[in-house]
Amino acid sequence: MAALPRADSLVILAADHRARGVITVERYADYLAALRAVLPKCDGILASAQPLADLVAGKDVDAEQRTYLSLNRTGLHGSSFELDDRLVAPVDAAAEAGYTGVKHMTRLDLTDPHTAGALELLGRVLTDAHRLGLEALIEPLAWKGGAIDRSTDAIVYAAVVAHDIGAPLIKVPVPADVAPGAGRVDAVARVVASVGVPVLFLGGPVGPSRAELLGEVADAMAGGAAGLAIGRALYLDPDPVTMAEAVAGLVKGRLSLDEARAFVER
Repeated sequence: MAALPRADSLVILAADHRARGVITVERYADYLAALRAVLPKCDGILASAQPLADLVAGKDVDAEQRTYLSLNRTGLHGSSFELDDRLVAPVDAAAEAGYTGVKHMTRLDLTDPHTAGALELLGRVLTDAHRLGLEALIEPLAWKGGAIDRSTDAIVYAAVVAHDIGAPLIKVPVPADVAPGAGRVDAVARVVASVGVPVLFLGGPVGPSRAELLGEVADAMAGGAAGLAIGRALYLDPDPVTMAEAVAGLVKGRLSLDEARAFVER
């Protein structure tokens, strides 16, 4: 996949948390309603099997939107086996359902032997996706002390490993060890330059403020991001549609940071 022009940069709705034991919205009907509200502002969705199937069956996803089936969810959040993250769906299931691609997370912990098997599994997923003509959105995460290592060095390390194994589209965190603004833009640019494929940056959980999240989005785009893969910060917002419009405006270059911040506070 070639580098994306700014206008074609992506906003992918991330909706695979519940299957990993992160219960963002408990009532399933409410969960689907929240996803439906923001999905029209996005270019696609990555989701675990049941939400994705229900949204597609309900015609909430249009033909131009990307659909990524989330494959490995056995590493339940906070469990003793969190890094033993196996497939809960084969790549073939995405092809059979007519989805455009698959999403696969690979966590790299240099102190945990499960990492070797995770990399082997990544290679198999990439081979199968290529054979079936599916996009593969890969989320390589450096893992340290039971959590994501969000330092720039660690993000570059994980991105390079996944890229050189063959990941065609990568999703990583925004570096958190640098100051917002020029420092964060430079850190994002370093991550982007370390690989030869588009890089999406993840939104993460709901942050302390909308203004800070929008600043993070603006810095990611200024650093060369191909877009955002974002979920909770949109659909858990008190006004999810407005927040989704602001994020999409920043990613697509339709709004400046000041305009996006004013838009959500109007």
